[in-house]
Amino acid sequence: MKLSNFLLPLLPALSVAQTPSLYTDAKSGITFNTFINPANGFFFGLALPANGTGNTDFIATIGAKGTGWSGVSLGGGMLNKLLIAAWPNAQALVSSFRKTAQYGSPAVATGTFTQTPIANGTYVNSTHWTYTFLCSKCILADGTTFKTADTSASFGWAFNTAAPSSKANAASTVTKHTDEGQVKFDLALAKQANFTMWKTWAVPKVASKFMA
Repeated sequence: MKLSNFLLPLLPALSVAQTPSLYTDAKSGITFNTFINPANGFFFGLALPANGTGNTDFIATIGAKGTGWSGVSLGGGMLNKLLIAAWPNAQALVSSFRKTAQYGSPAVATGTFTQTPIANGTYVNSTHWTYTFLCSKCILADGTTFKTADTSASFGWAFNTAAPSSKANAASTVTKHTDEGQVKFDLALAKQANFTMWKTWAVPKVASKFMA
């Protein structure tokens, strides 16, 4: 199933898409287990290596319609979990890790975890924006994310149609989400035999296009 086939004209008919399911991105060719909210076009997709033993990396795609921001919690809830926020800035994509102990705009989080964009899966067009990236050392053992041994995991998601206060700044304050929820992923469906090849497409030298 191609994301471009249903993001705009078919969204109202896709209530079933609120359960994560497989789709292959039309531009990158990467297959993700993906949650899509048909009401606002928010989506988050996850790809894991086929053999996930000891792995702490994954490939993700996140995006939406419009020019607002999208966010995901790798640990289900918002508080004290590792978060990722992303949004478009003209034809570029801006993204950062976030973490907070209280409700409000979360601060930028730093650590050994990194994001490296995958250029052929990162774009802004007339219908939606998509940020695809390798998340390295992002599965943590401190309770802030899902675990490598998990067979299923809950992810929190958030969306706002309003852009951050400073779109070019990855540390920009974001306004409170206008839509949010949690969704459970079957992690077995996210495991992909081509993960190792797709991982090589994440090239740090193109990161100057992004603010990650």
